[in-house]
Amino acid sequence: MVKDRMEEMGLTFMSAGLETFLSEKVRSDEILSTTIMNLLDLEYIPRKERMAKTRLKVSGIPQLKRVEEFDISWIKGGLTQKKLNELESLAFIARKENVIFMGPSGLGKTHLMLALGHKACFNGYTAYYSTGMNIVEALMRAKGLSKLQRKLSWLKKPHVLLLDEVGYENLNPEQATLFFQLINARYEYGSIICTTNKPFSKWGEVMSDDAIATATLDRLLHHSHVISLSGDSYRMKDRIKTGIVDPS
Repeated sequence: MVKDRMEEMGLTFMSAGLETFLSEKVRSDEILSTTIMNLLDLEYIPRKERMAKTRLKVSGIPQLKRVEEFDISWIKGGLTQKKLNELESLAFIARKENVIFMGPSGLGKTHLMLALGHKACFNGYTAYYSTGMNIVEALMRAKGLSKLQRKLSWLKKPHVLLLDEVGYENLNPEQATLFFQLINARYEYGSIICTTNKPFSKWGEVMSDDAIATATLDRLLHHSHVISLSGDSYRMKDRIKTGIVDPS
């Protein structure tokens, strides 16, 4: 009767585990509130995991990366363990702050971004991933269909927007204006994590217009954590360790 009622209410995980739960002898030593909480966890935990997996799938994050897999000892500057722990807490998302990982290729910028995005999805936040150029092209298509505002509104929704490889390709004036509109739409509304190989002094060249670059950086850098990484190529570390590449 109890299982039937649970199933009618959609509590399928709780119903499936009820008999095993009630048969455990430890229940006789628990106070009632603890027993109720443990019973609710039969439903809550798998639902939470299922929702997290859905958020991860919808995010478009292309690879599974974890913060604990990042070898911070390989980095020669720009990121301390204390700062990494602070970012991993995801407090910056709650505060609607941005994170910019800057530096040459191969230092693990994308790894860190994807790892934080993955952790966000498993901690109740929504995320969306795109390369900088792909999202600009999507905005161009939306503008051509007179749906730009709808697209910008949609891109405001995720708690954190992951923009990879910003600055790897220069933008023309129209593209630069659309990129500014995206950053402006999310300004103080939701977090952005981006990776770039260009110092901010070069963004005028990237965006083909110093004024647009300045306006974009003004919004992107306000309430932000700028992590300027330095060191040898992170991708080469395993080859160096095994002797395939001479570190000298």
